[in-house]
Amino acid sequence: MLKTIGKIQFLYVFAFVAALVLSTVLAIGGVRSFFEAIAGEETNFNNESFNGISFIRLLSMFSYISLCVCYVVWLFCSKPISNEFKFKQIIKPATPFLLLALIAYPLSNDIYLYLQYGLMNLRGVNPFIIPAGYVSSVLMPLLYWLQTSTYGPVSQLFFTGSAIFIRVNPILGVYVFKLFCLLVYILNAYLIWRLLKESPSRSKLTIAYILNPFLLIAHVADAHVDVFLCFSVIVLIGCLFHRRYIAAILAIAAGFLTKTLPIIWLPLVVGFLISRRLWKTLAIAAGALTVVLLVLSQTIFPTLIAWKSLLNPGVSGLTARSIHHLLNLGLSFFNRSTFLENQPAIQQFSRVTVLGFAIFYSWKLLQPYLKRKYSEVDLVTDLGWVTMALLLGATPWLMSWYPSVLLPFAVLIRNLPIFSLASLTFCLTTGAVIGAGSGNTPLSLFGCLLTLGPVFAILLWRQQVLQKLRVFTYDEDFITRSAAQIDMARSPQQQQL
Repeated sequence: MLKTIGKIQFLYVFAFVAALVLSTVLAIGGVRSFFEAIAGEETNFNNESFNGISFIRLLSMFSYISLCVCYVVWLFCSKPISNEFKFKQIIKPATPFLLLALIAYPLSNDIYLYLQYGLMNLRGVNPFIIPAGYVSSVLMPLLYWLQTSTYGPVSQLFFTGSAIFIRVNPILGVYVFKLFCLLVYILNAYLIWRLLKESPSRSKLTIAYILNPFLLIAHVADAHVDVFLCFSVIVLIGCLFHRRYIAAILAIAAGFLTKTLPIIWLPLVVGFLISRRLWKTLAIAAGALTVVLLVLSQTIFPTLIAWKSLLNPGVSGLTARSIHHLLNLGLSFFNRSTFLENQPAIQQFSRVTVLGFAIFYSWKLLQPYLKRKYSEVDLVTDLGWVTMALLLGATPWLMSWYPSVLLPFAVLIRNLPIFSLASLTFCLTTGAVIGAGSGNTPLSLFGCLLTLGPVFAILLWRQQVLQKLRVFTYDEDFITRSAAQIDMARSPQQQQL
C-alpha cells in the first residue's frame, strides 16, 4: 500500500515539475513575443522557437510528453478511487496544475483575434460583416487571421468582456479571457461529476478530465473557445440522458452560436425525435429555434454573407495535421511541387472524403429506424462517432485543439471503451508536436503521422489493443465500466421536457 502511494506521489511531483517547465517557457516566450510584435520586429521569440527544430520546442515537447506519460500511467495503473469524495476534494490536487495553466501565456495567436472581435463589438462594429483587419487597434501587429468572425455570439460575449481590459493593457485582456476559460473548464468538470453520479468510476473519470494535460493546454493555457463548446456538449449529453429533448436542441443551438461544429448534431437528434414521434417536442423546439433565428437575422446576422462567416471560409484550401495534409506533403516531397500546385489534387481528395463522411453520416441517421431498441445512449454514442469521423476523415485544416470536443463524449459514453481510448489517444498525440503543424518540412510530416497514426492503429486493431491494455492496467474493469449509469425510467411528463 505504501509502495503504491509512493509511486503516485512521485508521478504527481514529476508531472508538476514538467508542467512548471512548460508553463514557464510559454509565459516568458509569450510575453516576450507580444512586446517584440508590438515593437514591429520582423520575427519574435515564439516564431523562432516553434517553427522548425529548436531547444525551446524540444524542451516544451519533452515537458508535454512527460506530463502525458505520468497521466497515462496514473490513469491505467492506479487503484480505483473512492466515489465518496466531494467535488472540492477532487479539484484540490488539480489546483496547482490549473494555476500553472492559467499563468502560461497562449502560444496561438487566436487569442488576439478573439480580443480584436471583442474590441469591434465595443466599438459597435459587426465582426460578422467587417473583417478583423479593417479595424485599427493596438492588436493589429499581433493578428494573423484578418477575416470576419467564425465564432458565434456566445463566444463574442466572452471576447467583449475581456476586450474591456485592453484599455488598461492588452496582456491583462488576455488573462481575463483565460480566467473565463478556467472558470468554464472547472464548471465542465463539475457537470461531468454530477452526470457520473451513479458511475462506479465517478471520481476517477472526473479527475481524468480535469487533469488531462491536453485539455489543460488547449482550454486553459492556450485559451481556445473549444472550452465553451465542450460546455454545450456536456449539457447536450446530460439533457439527452435525462430525456430533456427541448433543452438538448437548445444546447446544440448554443453550441453552434459558440463554434460551428454542433450543426452536424442537430439532424441526428431531430431524426431520433421523429423516430419516437415526439411531435409536440419537435414543434416547441422548432418554434424556439425560429425565434432565435429571427432575432439574430434582424440584429447581428442581417445578410447571408454574415451567416456564411461562421463557416470559416478563411481556411478553405488549407491543410494541417490531417490526411489531406499528409497527401499534400507526399505530393510535395515526391513531385517537388508546392502546396499551391497541389491544390487541384487536394480539392479532388476532399470531395472524396466529404462523400465518405456523408455516407457514414447517412448510415447513422438511419440507426433509430433500423434498431428496435435505439436509446438515448445510442444516440450520444453516434454523436461521438460522427464527430470523430468528421475530424479524422473530412477536416483538411485540423488544429491540435479541435479533438478536445471528443473528450466529454469519451468520459460520458458508457460501454464503449474503444471510442474513449481512441479519443484520448487522438487528443494526447495531437498535442505532442507543439505548433500549428501546417508546414511542409519533415517535422510537419512527423507531426502529421503522430497525430493520425496512433488513433487509426487503435481503431483498426481495437481488440488486440484492449487485450494488451487489460494486461497492464491495475484496475481492469476501468476500461469496460459504464461511464454514466443514468436512470432512464422517467415519467411521460419528464420525457416531453
